[in-house]
Amino acid sequence: MQSKVWLMLPLLACAALAQDENKTVAPIASKPVKFEEAWVSQMQWRSIGPASMGGRIVDLEVLPDDPFTFYLATASGGLFKTTNNGTTFTPIFEKQSAVSIGDVAVSRSDPKIIWIGTGEHNARNSVSWGDGVYKSTDAGKTWANMGLKKSFQIGRIAIHPKNPDIVYVGALGRLWGPNEERGVYKTIDGGKTRKKILHVDNKTGCVELKMHPANPDTLIVAMYERERDGFDSNDPAKRWGPGSGIYKTTDAGANWTKLEKGLPTRPLGRVGIAFYEKNPDVVYAIIETDKIGDGPATAFMGISGGNRVREAIIQGVTEGGPSQKAGIKAGDLILQMGDKKVKSYNDLIVAIRAHKPKDKVKVKLKRDEEELEVELTFSKRGGDNSRPFTSYLGGQRANAMKEQGAVGNETGGIYRSEDGGETWKRINSLNPRPFYYSQIFVDPSDDNFIYVMGIQFHFSADRGKTFKTGARGVHPDHHALWVNPRDGRHLILGCDGGLYITHDRGVTWDFHNVMDIGQFYDIGVDTRAPYWVYGGLQDNGSWGAPNRKRGSRGTVNSDWLRIGGGDGFLCRADPDDPFTVYCEMQGGRIWRVNMKTGARYTLRPPGKDVKFNWKTPFALSPHNSRIFYSAGNYAFRSLNRGENLQRISPKLGLTDRGTATALAESPRKSGVLWVGTDDGALWITRDGGREWKNITEKVGLPKPFHVASIEASRFAEGRAYVAFDGHRSNNDAPHIYVTEDFGATWNSLAANLPMGSTRCLREDVTNENLLYCGTEFGVFASVDRGTSWLRLKNNLPTVAVHEIAVHPTAGEIVAGTHGRSAWILEITPLRQFTQKVAAAKAHLFQPREGVLWAGALGFSRSGHRNFAGKNPEFGSRIFYHLSENAKAVSLEIRNARGQAIRRLPVKKTKGLHAVRWDLRAAARPPAPRPAPGKRTAGGRTGRPAPNLTRPGASAGAGTFIVILTVDGKEFVQEIKVTADPEFPTALLQEELEAETAKQRQEVIE
Repeated sequence: MQSKVWLMLPLLACAALAQDENKTVAPIASKPVKFEEAWVSQMQWRSIGPASMGGRIVDLEVLPDDPFTFYLATASGGLFKTTNNGTTFTPIFEKQSAVSIGDVAVSRSDPKIIWIGTGEHNARNSVSWGDGVYKSTDAGKTWANMGLKKSFQIGRIAIHPKNPDIVYVGALGRLWGPNEERGVYKTIDGGKTRKKILHVDNKTGCVELKMHPANPDTLIVAMYERERDGFDSNDPAKRWGPGSGIYKTTDAGANWTKLEKGLPTRPLGRVGIAFYEKNPDVVYAIIETDKIGDGPATAFMGISGGNRVREAIIQGVTEGGPSQKAGIKAGDLILQMGDKKVKSYNDLIVAIRAHKPKDKVKVKLKRDEEELEVELTFSKRGGDNSRPFTSYLGGQRANAMKEQGAVGNETGGIYRSEDGGETWKRINSLNPRPFYYSQIFVDPSDDNFIYVMGIQFHFSADRGKTFKTGARGVHPDHHALWVNPRDGRHLILGCDGGLYITHDRGVTWDFHNVMDIGQFYDIGVDTRAPYWVYGGLQDNGSWGAPNRKRGSRGTVNSDWLRIGGGDGFLCRADPDDPFTVYCEMQGGRIWRVNMKTGARYTLRPPGKDVKFNWKTPFALSPHNSRIFYSAGNYAFRSLNRGENLQRISPKLGLTDRGTATALAESPRKSGVLWVGTDDGALWITRDGGREWKNITEKVGLPKPFHVASIEASRFAEGRAYVAFDGHRSNNDAPHIYVTEDFGATWNSLAANLPMGSTRCLREDVTNENLLYCGTEFGVFASVDRGTSWLRLKNNLPTVAVHEIAVHPTAGEIVAGTHGRSAWILEITPLRQFTQKVAAAKAHLFQPREGVLWAGALGFSRSGHRNFAGKNPEFGSRIFYHLSENAKAVSLEIRNARGQAIRRLPVKKTKGLHAVRWDLRAAARPPAPRPAPGKRTAGGRTGRPAPNLTRPGASAGAGTFIVILTVDGKEFVQEIKVTADPEFPTALLQEELEAETAKQRQEVIE
């Protein structure tokens, strides 16, 4: 039996609303109307990628007896499986109620048994959450939720190597607040029941759980107390606490001992653990403490460089630092420091570390072709209040054990135990950005080789005495690694950029860019034909590509052009000049980019007190695209495409930390501007910024929530929609509101939306009653302006949708998903759905314009390891609806003279149906030659009537008539067919492909 969603339609028509713009109009319901799921099943999403800018991979599971088969767990895009060593991947966990993954485990005794812990274990500001643990007994074909639905995030899972019914789950718990379902759980009956066997408190969860390779009753786990606040800062508000610690059991969890001997006595943060499989008495741990980066003051030179070249080239000089005072400049080559020859940048680092603050030293350098000598006086690293050994965004640099001295053990780093964890000894200071990584791996067959994940790929070939960085040519931010136990040269690496494989221990890497797991923070479209899609991705910059290609194959990785760096966020194309695109990275760094020349202009308002959100809102005025708005702790306006930005508002935040997160100008009236902040403030100005009104308390929220999006209506002057995201305030309920009177009063539109943060709310461009909502777990639409909501799932994975772009003319929406790249949906039935349509016995929807897209020359695509987005079908989809089964249904295309040129196959069953017209007329078979003196059935010409069901040549450009006949009643719509706007006389896509196929056949012998 089909489930039904009941939609309540407003009584007022669009025209009536437009006549009285300032009238308060809330959604008004009439009698319920059935809207069956079959409607949605006829609306197919299509993915356009990208796959070359991968998303975060958090875990890898490789079958020990079949390393060609492995599983890849993504932070927010589900689980993928390969059976051919990574040539192709199949998503096998993408439609469940939550697909953010913390860990995946495969049974060694029965590889068909797989466990997944949902909810990413990292404490990043953009992570999603899950609904417990899932189990498959058929290698991922089907899944069952096994409980812990309120654990939110899972740290690690371990399965008994001989008895797959015994499973341990480390529940990490809620990132934004306390909860009870934390700690270590155990099941002995395959998940039917479970018992909590280790618990600290409702603020501390299990982030790491490792089982002894030879004795499964022995486990070492790491408990972790951490929490984020309501702001998108780099670090969690709490990184360590009294609940954190390392525990060991030798009796399968019946008793636990807290491990302390040789470990720091300070409060601990995140901990990673690794057994050495060849000798499990050897255990490694990477540990964070509240003293990370501390130690005696060290010398500071005030330069930046890198290891890309062998020489010690200075790439940057700190303003006001020792090097600048000494006269050292970017581009200088350091030859000698004191009596130490410098042959590489690493030599330079060693020479700096040999000195103390206030030491004076002679520095020999080469500038162009001239050799110079300067005197440099070192200062104190980080100034008076900094921790001198801090590096890697709040982590601790490597190989500083001697410099840190006796205090070093309290700062954390890498520790080694040779007695199964009973006693420990620090072997290295390395600990890159602990809350985000804290992953350590040991070559199972040779513990000389140790790997530590971080922004850089860190490795040691001497059991951790020294660490270097490697994996050149690989995307940074590494989270998962597998080392082949039979051949240590073979490694599989997962990072923020996707999947890499090496067969020479990391000297070279092969990038497997075949999965659409990009994490979009925002999405936008331009006005070209075919239109382009732009968006910013987590740790992968900002990119743009055509939404479709000429030819049958869709957008490929190489079609995506990079326009910005850092973490990418908003991208907006000028509607009047689509080759001018604005993009940004974190912290309010915004660029205006010329897509033809690559030229860019940095847009930054003046002022030392100015600060910006991690994701900074900006907008082009709908009245004049040269007018540019942006906002941080103040709102700014430029009258010249972002140049000469001027402050136009008071301080926006409710707190000193508050910065803007959403901004919109009314399309109905210039100067009506709305701004919202991360700490819940909501503002409006109706005169271009001269006077502002704080309307935060008018909304009626239980407390201030992060303002996720603002949509100023294009249909009513005082109307605006606001989506609030409460998850940072430990509230996951949907919060969306509408005002009709410039914010004086508000109505909630949450209606039947399920739990899950509301990320954005957008209004359709032609139907004021049609709204789109992106949430933490998918896309929803309302045809009655928020009285009720329908999930637009169908083939779209369960994934957070951070933004929805409604194209102004194409009849499509683009969803920017945070985990499965960009997806596009034709919304014709939704846009034209009314109460009259629902009540009618049959209805024929107005089809979208058909375009005679030109063909395209082919290109090499041999092999199977490639990715291409899905092109829309050539032609136009014609939607019709039957409220009950019909006896006779036909669908014809007629030309402007009323002649039938094509008959399309149809269905007579109740529901919504979609039929594709390929923009061809009917085929006309060759006329038979009549016998002398005889007439044929076709008349004097001897030509029979054309077969209207067989496609023939192109119908050509023009206006055509679509006629749906249902039990004798006709329903009529026009459909326009236009030539390719760029190549109007070229061979058509399908014609070129047919010709190419014919040529291919001719050369085959």
